[in-house]
Amino acid sequence: MLRNYLAIDLRGIKNEYYEYAVGFGDVPGDFKGLMIAPEHLKNRKDIISKADPDVVFAQGKDLATNRKIIESIDIDVLSRPFPIDDTIAKMAQRNEKYFEICARDIIASRGYVRSKIIQSLSKTIELAVKRNIGIVLTSGASDMLETVTPRELVAFGTVLGLTYPQAKGAISSVPQSLLERRGLL
Repeated sequence: MLRNYLAIDLRGIKNEYYEYAVGFGDVPGDFKGLMIAPEHLKNRKDIISKADPDVVFAQGKDLATNRKIIESIDIDVLSRPFPIDDTIAKMAQRNEKYFEICARDIIASRGYVRSKIIQSLSKTIELAVKRNIGIVLTSGASDMLETVTPRELVAFGTVLGLTYPQAKGAISSVPQSLLERRGLL
């Protein structure tokens, strides 16, 4: 396969399109990821110690939940980072957190729900770019049929408001910096 640039899928399945992939659950990958649901945030230390993941994600829900996630030192990435406000964005910048924008959330939704998700993600991206917060674009693929190519992810990022270089960085240099910070690369 011809690769034009390094691509890393922080939440997807290992395939020929990506140099590295972080798998969740039974999904194969180069690294092991853990997604913590909002209702399990109180027990996150036990969950993390049992799972022993390489990268820890937490799913956002509301402003209070997102704030707890951003303040937690155990969590690397805020998944579904909406809603956020400028205060949470400042905290994310200070605590060196990353925001995950997952293509699967858009692909799996329809109609009004899809339009609200796109609107929320666009606002999140606007705040993240303003505050220089790392954005990672992921496929969210759990099998080969759900695979999204790196070019599709870059196009997805540009639709949501990233410039082409920012979208390209969101699948290459930004996830690479996270993996390097965790001592995985």
